[in-house]
Amino acid sequence: MVTRLSVPGLLLLSLAAHRAGLLAQTSADTASVQAFYAAWFGPAQQDPVTYASFYAADGYILPPNAPPVQGRDAIAEWQRRTRAEATYTVRPEGIRVDEIRFLGPTWVIHRGTLWGQRLPKGAGEPTPFETKYLDVLHREGDGAWKVAYRIWSDSR
Repeated sequence: MVTRLSVPGLLLLSLAAHRAGLLAQTSADTASVQAFYAAWFGPAQQDPVTYASFYAADGYILPPNAPPVQGRDAIAEWQRRTRAEATYTVRPEGIRVDEIRFLGPTWVIHRGTLWGQRLPKGAGEPTPFETKYLDVLHREGDGAWKVAYRIWSDSR
């Protein structure tokens, strides 16, 4: 179970970690975060249960214009429902990691940008999209990274 921190708590932890020099993690720490995303951004995106398994048991998604969703089962169900209701499918074309910031040995902020095309399920032309996201990762007792919080918004 992830220990929850408030936004002010995360900011204070970040400042304290910066002052204590904890932000400079090893290359193995950075590689472990990159490996987490390589696994998650692959085929795992296609199956809602597999997608949700990358979240902490009590993890959150904070979707645009919708209430928060908490817990793996609820996240998997949200994923199923939103895909069924969507009028388009998504064809990602690229992803850029904008920041990896260690707040300590067990907390990381990962910020990035994803872009591609939205393809209408019916007739119509594809439209470009660009989505910014921010994840707060927590390293669990077994050493595995899990998403504690995810929020995103479209740039276009």
